[in-house]
Amino acid sequence: MINEISKYWSRDASEYDKSIQAEFRNQKGIEVWKNLLREALGEKIPQHVLDVGTGSGFLALLLAEMGHHVMAVDAAPGMLEIASKNAAQRGLQIDYRLSDASDLVGVAAETFDAVVSRHVVWTLPDPEKAYAEWWRVLRPKGRLIVVDGNWYLNLRSPFRRAWQVFAWILIFLSEGYKPWKRDRNEEFLQKLPLIDRLRPQEDQKFLDSCGFKVITIKSNINSQIRSIFEHLKAGYWGDTFMIVAEKPVN
Repeated sequence: MINEISKYWSRDASEYDKSIQAEFRNQKGIEVWKNLLREALGEKIPQHVLDVGTGSGFLALLLAEMGHHVMAVDAAPGMLEIASKNAAQRGLQIDYRLSDASDLVGVAAETFDAVVSRHVVWTLPDPEKAYAEWWRVLRPKGRLIVVDGNWYLNLRSPFRRAWQVFAWILIFLSEGYKPWKRDRNEEFLQKLPLIDRLRPQEDQKFLDSCGFKVITIKSNINSQIRSIFEHLKAGYWGDTFMIVAEKPVN
């Protein structure tokens, strides 16, 4: 299934990056993201941070701008190509690598001070295996930061489906691209194990199984970041949560 996932996100990379570039134009939102990351990671700079499922590089770019040493992996070559260009345009040094999030080949145990992922876990065919792999590469007292949401579970609501159509029109008028043209293979997405699970409750089970200590779970992250207009364009997906967990010292 990982090959199918890789091809899916590579095909979608350029359209996906348009939404990322729109986020970077929201300076207030960028400062909120940096404050959230700073709070989750602590004040120590630099740290060695792994961004798993980096996409076109949103978190990796922010972390590098904050002064951290960043390795960023993704299973989609198309995403990594755009992520590398985004880093070069900003003059940032980020170690981008092609890799399965659940099988970090060539990465030694206890390499990183922190592992981060944003909007990734829902896409994984075996999220429990991924959490175990992230545990492996984290140093003792290292932090895991997971940002995600109940995306397709929320879209079962007829109200949110109608809102989605309205939002697509707003996006086209304000940003000039057609979100309905993005390759959304609904049949493929329905195979994903977390597509209909209530989160972050399901994530907490996996974290407990691995041995992580959950520090905090923040909800309603988007309400801190988006303007009313941005909420109208993206709020149909529902809100975003952030899990901050720590690998205890044995």
